[in-house]
Amino acid sequence: GMIDRVIGRYMAAAMLNFDERDARFRYLFRRLRGTVTAIVENMAQELADSDFVPLQFELGFGGEDGDLPAVAIHTPEASLTVSGKVDRVDGWLRDGRLYLRVVDYKSGKKSFDLADVRQGLNIQMLLYLFALEKEGEPLFGHPIVPAGVLYLPARDVVLSMDRSASPEEVRKAMDRELRRSGLVLGEPEVLRAMEHRALESPRFLPLTLGKDGSIVKGVAAAEQLAEVAIETEKTQRSRIAELEA
Repeated sequence: GMIDRVIGRYMAAAMLNFDERDARFRYLFRRLRGTVTAIVENMAQELADSDFVPLQFELGFGGEDGDLPAVAIHTPEASLTVSGKVDRVDGWLRDGRLYLRVVDYKSGKKSFDLADVRQGLNIQMLLYLFALEKEGEPLFGHPIVPAGVLYLPARDVVLSMDRSASPEEVRKAMDRELRRSGLVLGEPEVLRAMEHRALESPRFLPLTLGKDGSIVKGVAAAEQLAEVAIETEKTQRSRIAELEA
């Protein structure tokens, strides 16, 4: 398919002596090629089951070629600016407002943890999300509503399964490996727009459902997201003050 064609073009351009590489390199490359295929197919299936669509890739904050200004946090004594890129920004237009979520591809095993956020750790994507709310309207053409952050595992995946496993069992095992982590806006309409069966049997979103069908983990109300934004900025201000002391 298309993935094989793209990888084939890459090999032709950048790996002219592939067949001359040692056996271990060829094995690792073929394994990585299989993982890339699984990840891309998983993302394609997610987007096919969603009303959110990718609007930007590698959206830059700050720097000479940034699409938006760097994120700035100020105190009376000093200021902190955060520059970088968001791997992907997805959006859904509803009643004239654009709901945006930021998606980060994670090559490591670290996942989103709200406890880390409350300590001021791993907050970069949240800072970018709230910066989009403040600064994104001129770029996207609509008022912005923060809809969440998602961290997508994009690492080498090796499934330890019996050879007799069915294709459905293999798919479910891969889904578990590629399950997103993060925090999304807990409005039913928004969740259904992100994944049409989010409230019945979520496959992609980091939602945990209780026995009664209620969502017990993975979502936040709009005011809770706002509280996280305020906490995040307060933590960074405290860090600036500590550095200045």
